[in-house]
Amino acid sequence: MNIWDAFLITPLTTALIFFYEILGQNLGLAIIVLTIALRVVLFPLALPSLKSAKAQKEIQPDIAKLKKKYKNDKQKLAKAQMELFKQKGVNPFAGCLPQILQLVILIALYRVFMDNLTNGGLNSQFLFWDLSVRDPYLILPILAAGIQFVFAKLMLPQVSQEHKAAHEAKEKEQDFATSFQKQNLFLFPILTIVLGFQFPAGLMLYWATSTALQVLQQWLAMRFL
Repeated sequence: MNIWDAFLITPLTTALIFFYEILGQNLGLAIIVLTIALRVVLFPLALPSLKSAKAQKEIQPDIAKLKKKYKNDKQKLAKAQMELFKQKGVNPFAGCLPQILQLVILIALYRVFMDNLTNGGLNSQFLFWDLSVRDPYLILPILAAGIQFVFAKLMLPQVSQEHKAAHEAKEKEQDFATSFQKQNLFLFPILTIVLGFQFPAGLMLYWATSTALQVLQQWLAMRFL
């Protein structure tokens, strides 16, 4: 058994089957409960990212001032931004680890689903879906994409402040970064739909549930952290 199987595939398979059995052999519920359990387990790793996102939102007026002050010197601007991050305790890369883990778990779950669903080991029927094949109704991919859009929209206030500051500074180069961030509102949902056309419905159920929990975590962090 390799490291990938020992630390990801086997534990995820064991957890999925455990929830499947105690929930009346309902695979859909097992996937939802497994997703919640994963979010709880990984919450300590996600917490720095949640705090950093909130802190970055709060310092946007300061960043806008720095962009206006050093609009003709990108090196000084970058240095001033890093000093501001250090002063405010903001780690701009804090969100990388949770996203990488999310991608790794997604890949691992794809293997788990393929091994346990396509081989007929589990009852894959959930409501009107066969979770072992892609969603023919496209409900789950569209739902996952919609929730992804809500999450991006939740993060939009910090972008909007920068967008406004960029217009006040009347600098098109400043506005480019903001425009790129706003385009991500549609980029990731579209990517989710495209991948959802290929992935089995069970994986898209996980994706939609996980993203919904991410929205809830970020909303709570914005209000209470």
